[in-house]
Amino acid sequence: MQFGILGDAKISREQLIPAMRAAGAKIVHLGRRDASQPSDDPIYDGVRQSSYEDMLADPQVEAVYNPLPNHLHVPWTVKALEAGKHVLCEKPMALSVKEVDTVEAAAKAAGRYVYEAFMVRHHPQWAWLQSVDIGAPQLMSAHFSYPRPGAGNVRNVAAWGGGPVWDIGCYCLLSGMRIFKAKPKLLSSQMCLAEGMDVEKTGAAMIDFGDGRYLNFIASSGAGLSQMVHLVGETGWARLDAPFNPPRQTTGHWAQGALGVGERVEFAECNQYQTMVSDFMAACQAGKTPDFADSRILADILGQIVLDRPQG
Repeated sequence: MQFGILGDAKISREQLIPAMRAAGAKIVHLGRRDASQPSDDPIYDGVRQSSYEDMLADPQVEAVYNPLPNHLHVPWTVKALEAGKHVLCEKPMALSVKEVDTVEAAAKAAGRYVYEAFMVRHHPQWAWLQSVDIGAPQLMSAHFSYPRPGAGNVRNVAAWGGGPVWDIGCYCLLSGMRIFKAKPKLLSSQMCLAEGMDVEKTGAAMIDFGDGRYLNFIASSGAGLSQMVHLVGETGWARLDAPFNPPRQTTGHWAQGALGVGERVEFAECNQYQTMVSDFMAACQAGKTPDFADSRILADILGQIVLDRPQG
């Protein structure tokens, strides 16, 4: 499959382009906001560079990867669909349920596949967490944090879908959705604004999945680089040590009826980005109908949490 890319994003250069090539895809066209300033990064050697619009009009491009800032995901995903391209869109795909509806309608009209690029869905550690012998899942805690982004970073602008709740809180919420397999309800949330900005430094939420099953999560862009998912079942517990962007080989721990460090589990080496791209291409080629159920829930719950941002 031949890909076009919207914008020169860091995640594209560091993760997705290598993953696409490893999966057997070809990068044929890079669309840039300013077409007069082509990138000299060697990763784009042999790749045509022009404007967003010219890239979408390129008949060689079969699928588009959209890693633009969050507020541009929906308009440019819709334009790509209208141009007849399949779309792999970075998370969060949309910032409201209405926006999800817009993308779904465009995908249906175009007969093209769209996927929200949660690479975590494609790592085997999640299958292990769902099957480990700890009894029925009851309680989950998740956190994801990284240090404060530098000045000018798009993550610092609320109007652009910035802030850690949209950026990384989505992974924490998706974790609960994957384990509890039920529609979540927001019970409470708390936000602390980043100094001098209109986005939160830290957001915390309590989510109810019914029948006494709860997820607590914290997402922060003002703390050390850290992430963890801890699940408590009726008879034991299990933990993913690097659940969201793990190294090629990562670990988990679990125990039944015991405290302490638990038994260590090593997962097979995996590039979750490459597996995601391979699965995306297979879905496109098979004519699979896109599923927007998770995207709609994420946009709804995260949008409610963001409404609790204090005014700076």
